[in-house]
Amino acid sequence: MSVNTEPGAGGPAKRVLIADDDAAVCALLRVALGPLAEVTTVADAEAALALLANDSGYDAIISDFMLPGISGLEFVQRLRAECRRVPILMISGHGALGIGERARAAGVDAFLDKPFSLAQLRGTVVAMLRQNDARVA
Repeated sequence: MSVNTEPGAGGPAKRVLIADDDAAVCALLRVALGPLAEVTTVADAEAALALLANDSGYDAIISDFMLPGISGLEFVQRLRAECRRVPILMISGHGALGIGERARAAGVDAFLDKPFSLAQLRGTVVAMLRQNDARVA
């Protein structure tokens, strides 16, 4: 299991978990979201589930649709079956195939089709973090 955690500037209290098997995408997301939250990356859904079994303190989750082993869609379905209400963003390079609709039906809060702009990503994550704050307030 490969896990990489790198706090954002100033060590913000928010935490985001990213499940994506593409190291370049993980690096890009870590840099883009570093100023907003502490970012942890894992390469597959199994690693994410193992991490979440021991640490439920994440404020948002980002998952790729295409993951090795358990798909991103099944990952989301498992989280929702456990009644986890953490906001989830799914990303995919296959959005034209109706994946966004399938992801929303599975319980994601937001969907971004690759390529997306960093501003779009940050805006979506900020909205998700606010959504999570509202849930716990």
